[in-house]
Amino acid sequence: MRTIKKIINLSKPYWKPGILGIIFGLAVSGVAGAIAWLIKPALDIIFIEKKYEYLTFLPIGVFALFSTKGLLQFGQTYFMRIAGMQLVRDIQNKLHRHILNMPVGYFHQESSGIVISRVINDVRMLGGIFSEIIKTIMLSIPTIIILMAIALYRKWDLTLLSIMLLPLAAYSARKIGKKIKKKTLSAQSKLASLTQRLSESITGAKVIKVFNREQYRDIKFVEENRAVYRENVKIIKLKELTKVLIDITTGIAIGLILWYGGSQVKNGLITSGDFASIIAAIYMIFTPAKKLGESYTFLQEIKAALERIETVFHVDPEKSGELKIKDIKDAIRFENISFSYQSNKVPVLKNVNFEIKAGEVIALVGPSGAGKTTFADLIPRFYDPTDGLIKIDGINLNGINIKSLRELIGIVSQDIMLFNDTVKENIAFGNQNATFDEIKKAAEMAYASEFIEKLPEGYNTIIGERGLKLSGGQRQRIAIARAILKNPPLLILDEATSSLDTVSESLVQKALEGLMKNRTTIVIAHRLSTIKNADRIVVIEDGRISDVGTHEKLLSTCATYSKLCRDFVCLD
Repeated sequence: MRTIKKIINLSKPYWKPGILGIIFGLAVSGVAGAIAWLIKPALDIIFIEKKYEYLTFLPIGVFALFSTKGLLQFGQTYFMRIAGMQLVRDIQNKLHRHILNMPVGYFHQESSGIVISRVINDVRMLGGIFSEIIKTIMLSIPTIIILMAIALYRKWDLTLLSIMLLPLAAYSARKIGKKIKKKTLSAQSKLASLTQRLSESITGAKVIKVFNREQYRDIKFVEENRAVYRENVKIIKLKELTKVLIDITTGIAIGLILWYGGSQVKNGLITSGDFASIIAAIYMIFTPAKKLGESYTFLQEIKAALERIETVFHVDPEKSGELKIKDIKDAIRFENISFSYQSNKVPVLKNVNFEIKAGEVIALVGPSGAGKTTFADLIPRFYDPTDGLIKIDGINLNGINIKSLRELIGIVSQDIMLFNDTVKENIAFGNQNATFDEIKKAAEMAYASEFIEKLPEGYNTIIGERGLKLSGGQRQRIAIARAILKNPPLLILDEATSSLDTVSESLVQKALEGLMKNRTTIVIAHRLSTIKNADRIVVIEDGRISDVGTHEKLLSTCATYSKLCRDFVCLD
């Protein structure tokens, strides 16, 4: 009943086409009843009363009834499928919107393949709510009632004899349906893993090829695909078993009618028209009964899909404060900040206390895995601290409206994310209201305009998924142009020049130096040239701030920084 209530709530907004489908369905039931009812008078009048002049009209009547039934079924199926597709469309839109507002940490715990599978595969299954569940119920139940009434009217004892096995078939279908739900959950889980495997093979094509691991990846894919196939085969077996049970029940029922009813025709207790009408009605009853059994098994599949979809909807969206801010006037303060990822309870940051003054350029350095990127990620609230507070101008970050906070921040990272769109749209991602001239100016400041203008369609060139039609340095410069166009008061540069050659880095460094003036900047880098001119350099080791100072001071007082500088020189 809980599942049925969920289905009713989900389907409420789509009842306009759904009601039209129901009206057509009820008409189909009426025509089906008319066919069963008219068999008796047709046979009695033509063959018993020997009025053969009516025989000419019989084929025309049969043609008219079945044609009408077919047209009505077309209307019913069309409107039911329209309602189902609208439901799928809107739930996918709602899920996508919800995913966009979920915390970044969720995507570190759940694979992208599982999330994609839930949005595409699981939601698509819900389209059957109208075409398979509501359609079947609204058509089959009235049809069964009408045909049952006709059969009982003709010969009640014969009818009851023929349908006494239906409760047993219904009970068996229910037991099988529970198994189908369990297998569907397993199959959908395996399909999500297969989707993830395919996604990795596409995005990781270079790594796979350079390590000659094509065969290994193929074997893994084949194994997981085989697992999906096996689960689906089991589901098909169970679903078809339900149909077999109904067919067996139908066969027994028709056999009983032929045995008992035939003897009554022989003894003159009923006419052959009555007999034929009852056979037709009972046979036609078992057809919708079979569909009801199929819809029950499909209901179990939908139940499994709903449970998986709800796991996404149950993830709380990012929490936002109410206060909107427009600038950073004073400072950003870290007060006793500690942080651990949920998937790994080992602390990444430990009791960090630090203040970044407005307009100051801060460089974060330290060994790989020391916590530099995590430190920066806490400011735009990609994650919230496990302990402690971060304040901007004395205001707790949690009390600030999260969208207004992020409006103040521009990020250029080593993990460049560009979209399968035009160069122009990727740069304008930083400012949707920017004019084309402003976009071009930002590209010029990032020293990207020269290569952009050489592209086949210039700024209107589609750059492919993650910008793969461009070189690494070109992608980085577009990302920098995007940040320049946004013109935020706080910049976070996480290895912002890591993919550039020496010439490009020199040009972009000049652009960044101009951009960094009079704004707060956090720089994470492995190149000495990008950090030595910072106002202060923060050395992070094992999640703690071990030292703070200028380049000259740390070079003489901090052994860790001196060692890092030797590594930086090698990189430069």
